[in-house]
Amino acid sequence: MKEGTQFSNLIYEYFFLRFRFGYYRYGDTLPAIDILCHEFNVSDQTVKAALRRLRAEGYISMRNGQATKVIFQQSKEEFGDFAVHFYSERWEAFFDLYESSELILVPIMMEGMRRMVPEDFQYVRKLAKRAFAEDLMQFFRYILQKAENPLALNLFWEITLFWGFPFARMKQCQFCYDAELVRQRMNTLLAAAQEKKWDIVRNSLIEYQRGDVSRVAAYLEPVVRHRPGKEQVSFVWRIYRERPQLCCSLAIRILYEIYMGEFREREYLPSYEKMAQRFNVSLSTVRRTINVLNQVGAAESVNGVGTRIFSMGKRCREPDLSSLAVRQNLALFFQSFELLIYSCEEVLGRLLVEMRQSEREELLDCLEENRNTGQCAKSLWHMLIWTARYSTLSSVREIYARIFGLFLWGYPLRGSKNETTELELADVQLTDALIQALREGEYARCAVLVKEKLLKEFPMVEVYLRRNKIYEGELRSSISIRLMLTDVKKDL
Repeated sequence: MKEGTQFSNLIYEYFFLRFRFGYYRYGDTLPAIDILCHEFNVSDQTVKAALRRLRAEGYISMRNGQATKVIFQQSKEEFGDFAVHFYSERWEAFFDLYESSELILVPIMMEGMRRMVPEDFQYVRKLAKRAFAEDLMQFFRYILQKAENPLALNLFWEITLFWGFPFARMKQCQFCYDAELVRQRMNTLLAAAQEKKWDIVRNSLIEYQRGDVSRVAAYLEPVVRHRPGKEQVSFVWRIYRERPQLCCSLAIRILYEIYMGEFREREYLPSYEKMAQRFNVSLSTVRRTINVLNQVGAAESVNGVGTRIFSMGKRCREPDLSSLAVRQNLALFFQSFELLIYSCEEVLGRLLVEMRQSEREELLDCLEENRNTGQCAKSLWHMLIWTARYSTLSSVREIYARIFGLFLWGYPLRGSKNETTELELADVQLTDALIQALREGEYARCAVLVKEKLLKEFPMVEVYLRRNKIYEGELRSSISIRLMLTDVKKDL
């Protein structure tokens, strides 16, 4: 699927849901194309393609030189049928995703509030004073922007889209929104943040979210049409919208096989033909993917021989930092690293408590094997893999699987270094500490150990990337579509 098509489909989906959920209604005017290009971070042709599709389906009227008008109309009964259908097929994931976002997004929101300056508080207090439904969404987007992690914004965007913007202007569903209650909540959060009472901030964010879920559940439970699991829509975190999804996903799968899976004991990858057959892709996709692996430093194509791979513990080639694809992948690695720092303590703490004893024992066996074979660098990865495999929350499994995949892009940075003694010693120490904590049932301690390890290594990554002229602005730029706030101060 071409880049423009992927983007235009997303923009189409965004407006489709807003029409069906009543945010935009008959006679409303859509934002100008240049504003949409700015917010979605796409070209005007991409926006126009989405709008043309909406026009063809009877949602808008669009003429040169005139504002884009909404012509879609639906009765209260039609709205109700759509909402019931929408939430019926997402019912299981709806609550699962709320719990998952509590573990992953709340810590990032708190980080954003810690970084707010007086001007920021002045702006968000204006949002709180007005307290329209869209102001609440803008409130959280603004806070997340302060954390300067586009991957987190992308996740927030995807979660919000999956929920169908339930806080939109829906007079048909008054249960969804209470402006006075929202105003009180926002002011409480801001007061606590200004006074640096972070426990109150955290507890308030969680309390508000749980209250909203309970209210939604009480309203929808009697009308939702319960469906078997196979008919349920699961949350999927879509990240590589602007790049060939298949190629990037395949590269991550092969990296996993090189470091952890079937290819870890091999010197060369199978032939292109065998790779294409195994992964059910075309030869051209395999060739492009191998090129990416060569550029990132995980592999090396040898004429007439094949593709040599550098498994864990082997000295690999330095990444080709002149490649835009490599730099973009490293930016995602950097952002995923930061997401792990924010969320791992909450996520791993819950995981280890809720896992079956057999799953804990399997994890312990893996850690002990890492220690005995000198592969302690895998211990942190095993903690992430166990989260993606065994978390009781399907959305956490999905999100951590994506994070782990992005995290793999960074290993060649380490594998290309001459001196890794300090990192190897830290890996051994982490492995020993995790083994001891697991044996003693100190699961919260395990989560803290992982976070401490990440906090210690993150500055090393920053130094390395800066040394190679990949600076803060590039590392914190977004290569994934997201709804960023642009010039937000002009809105009020």
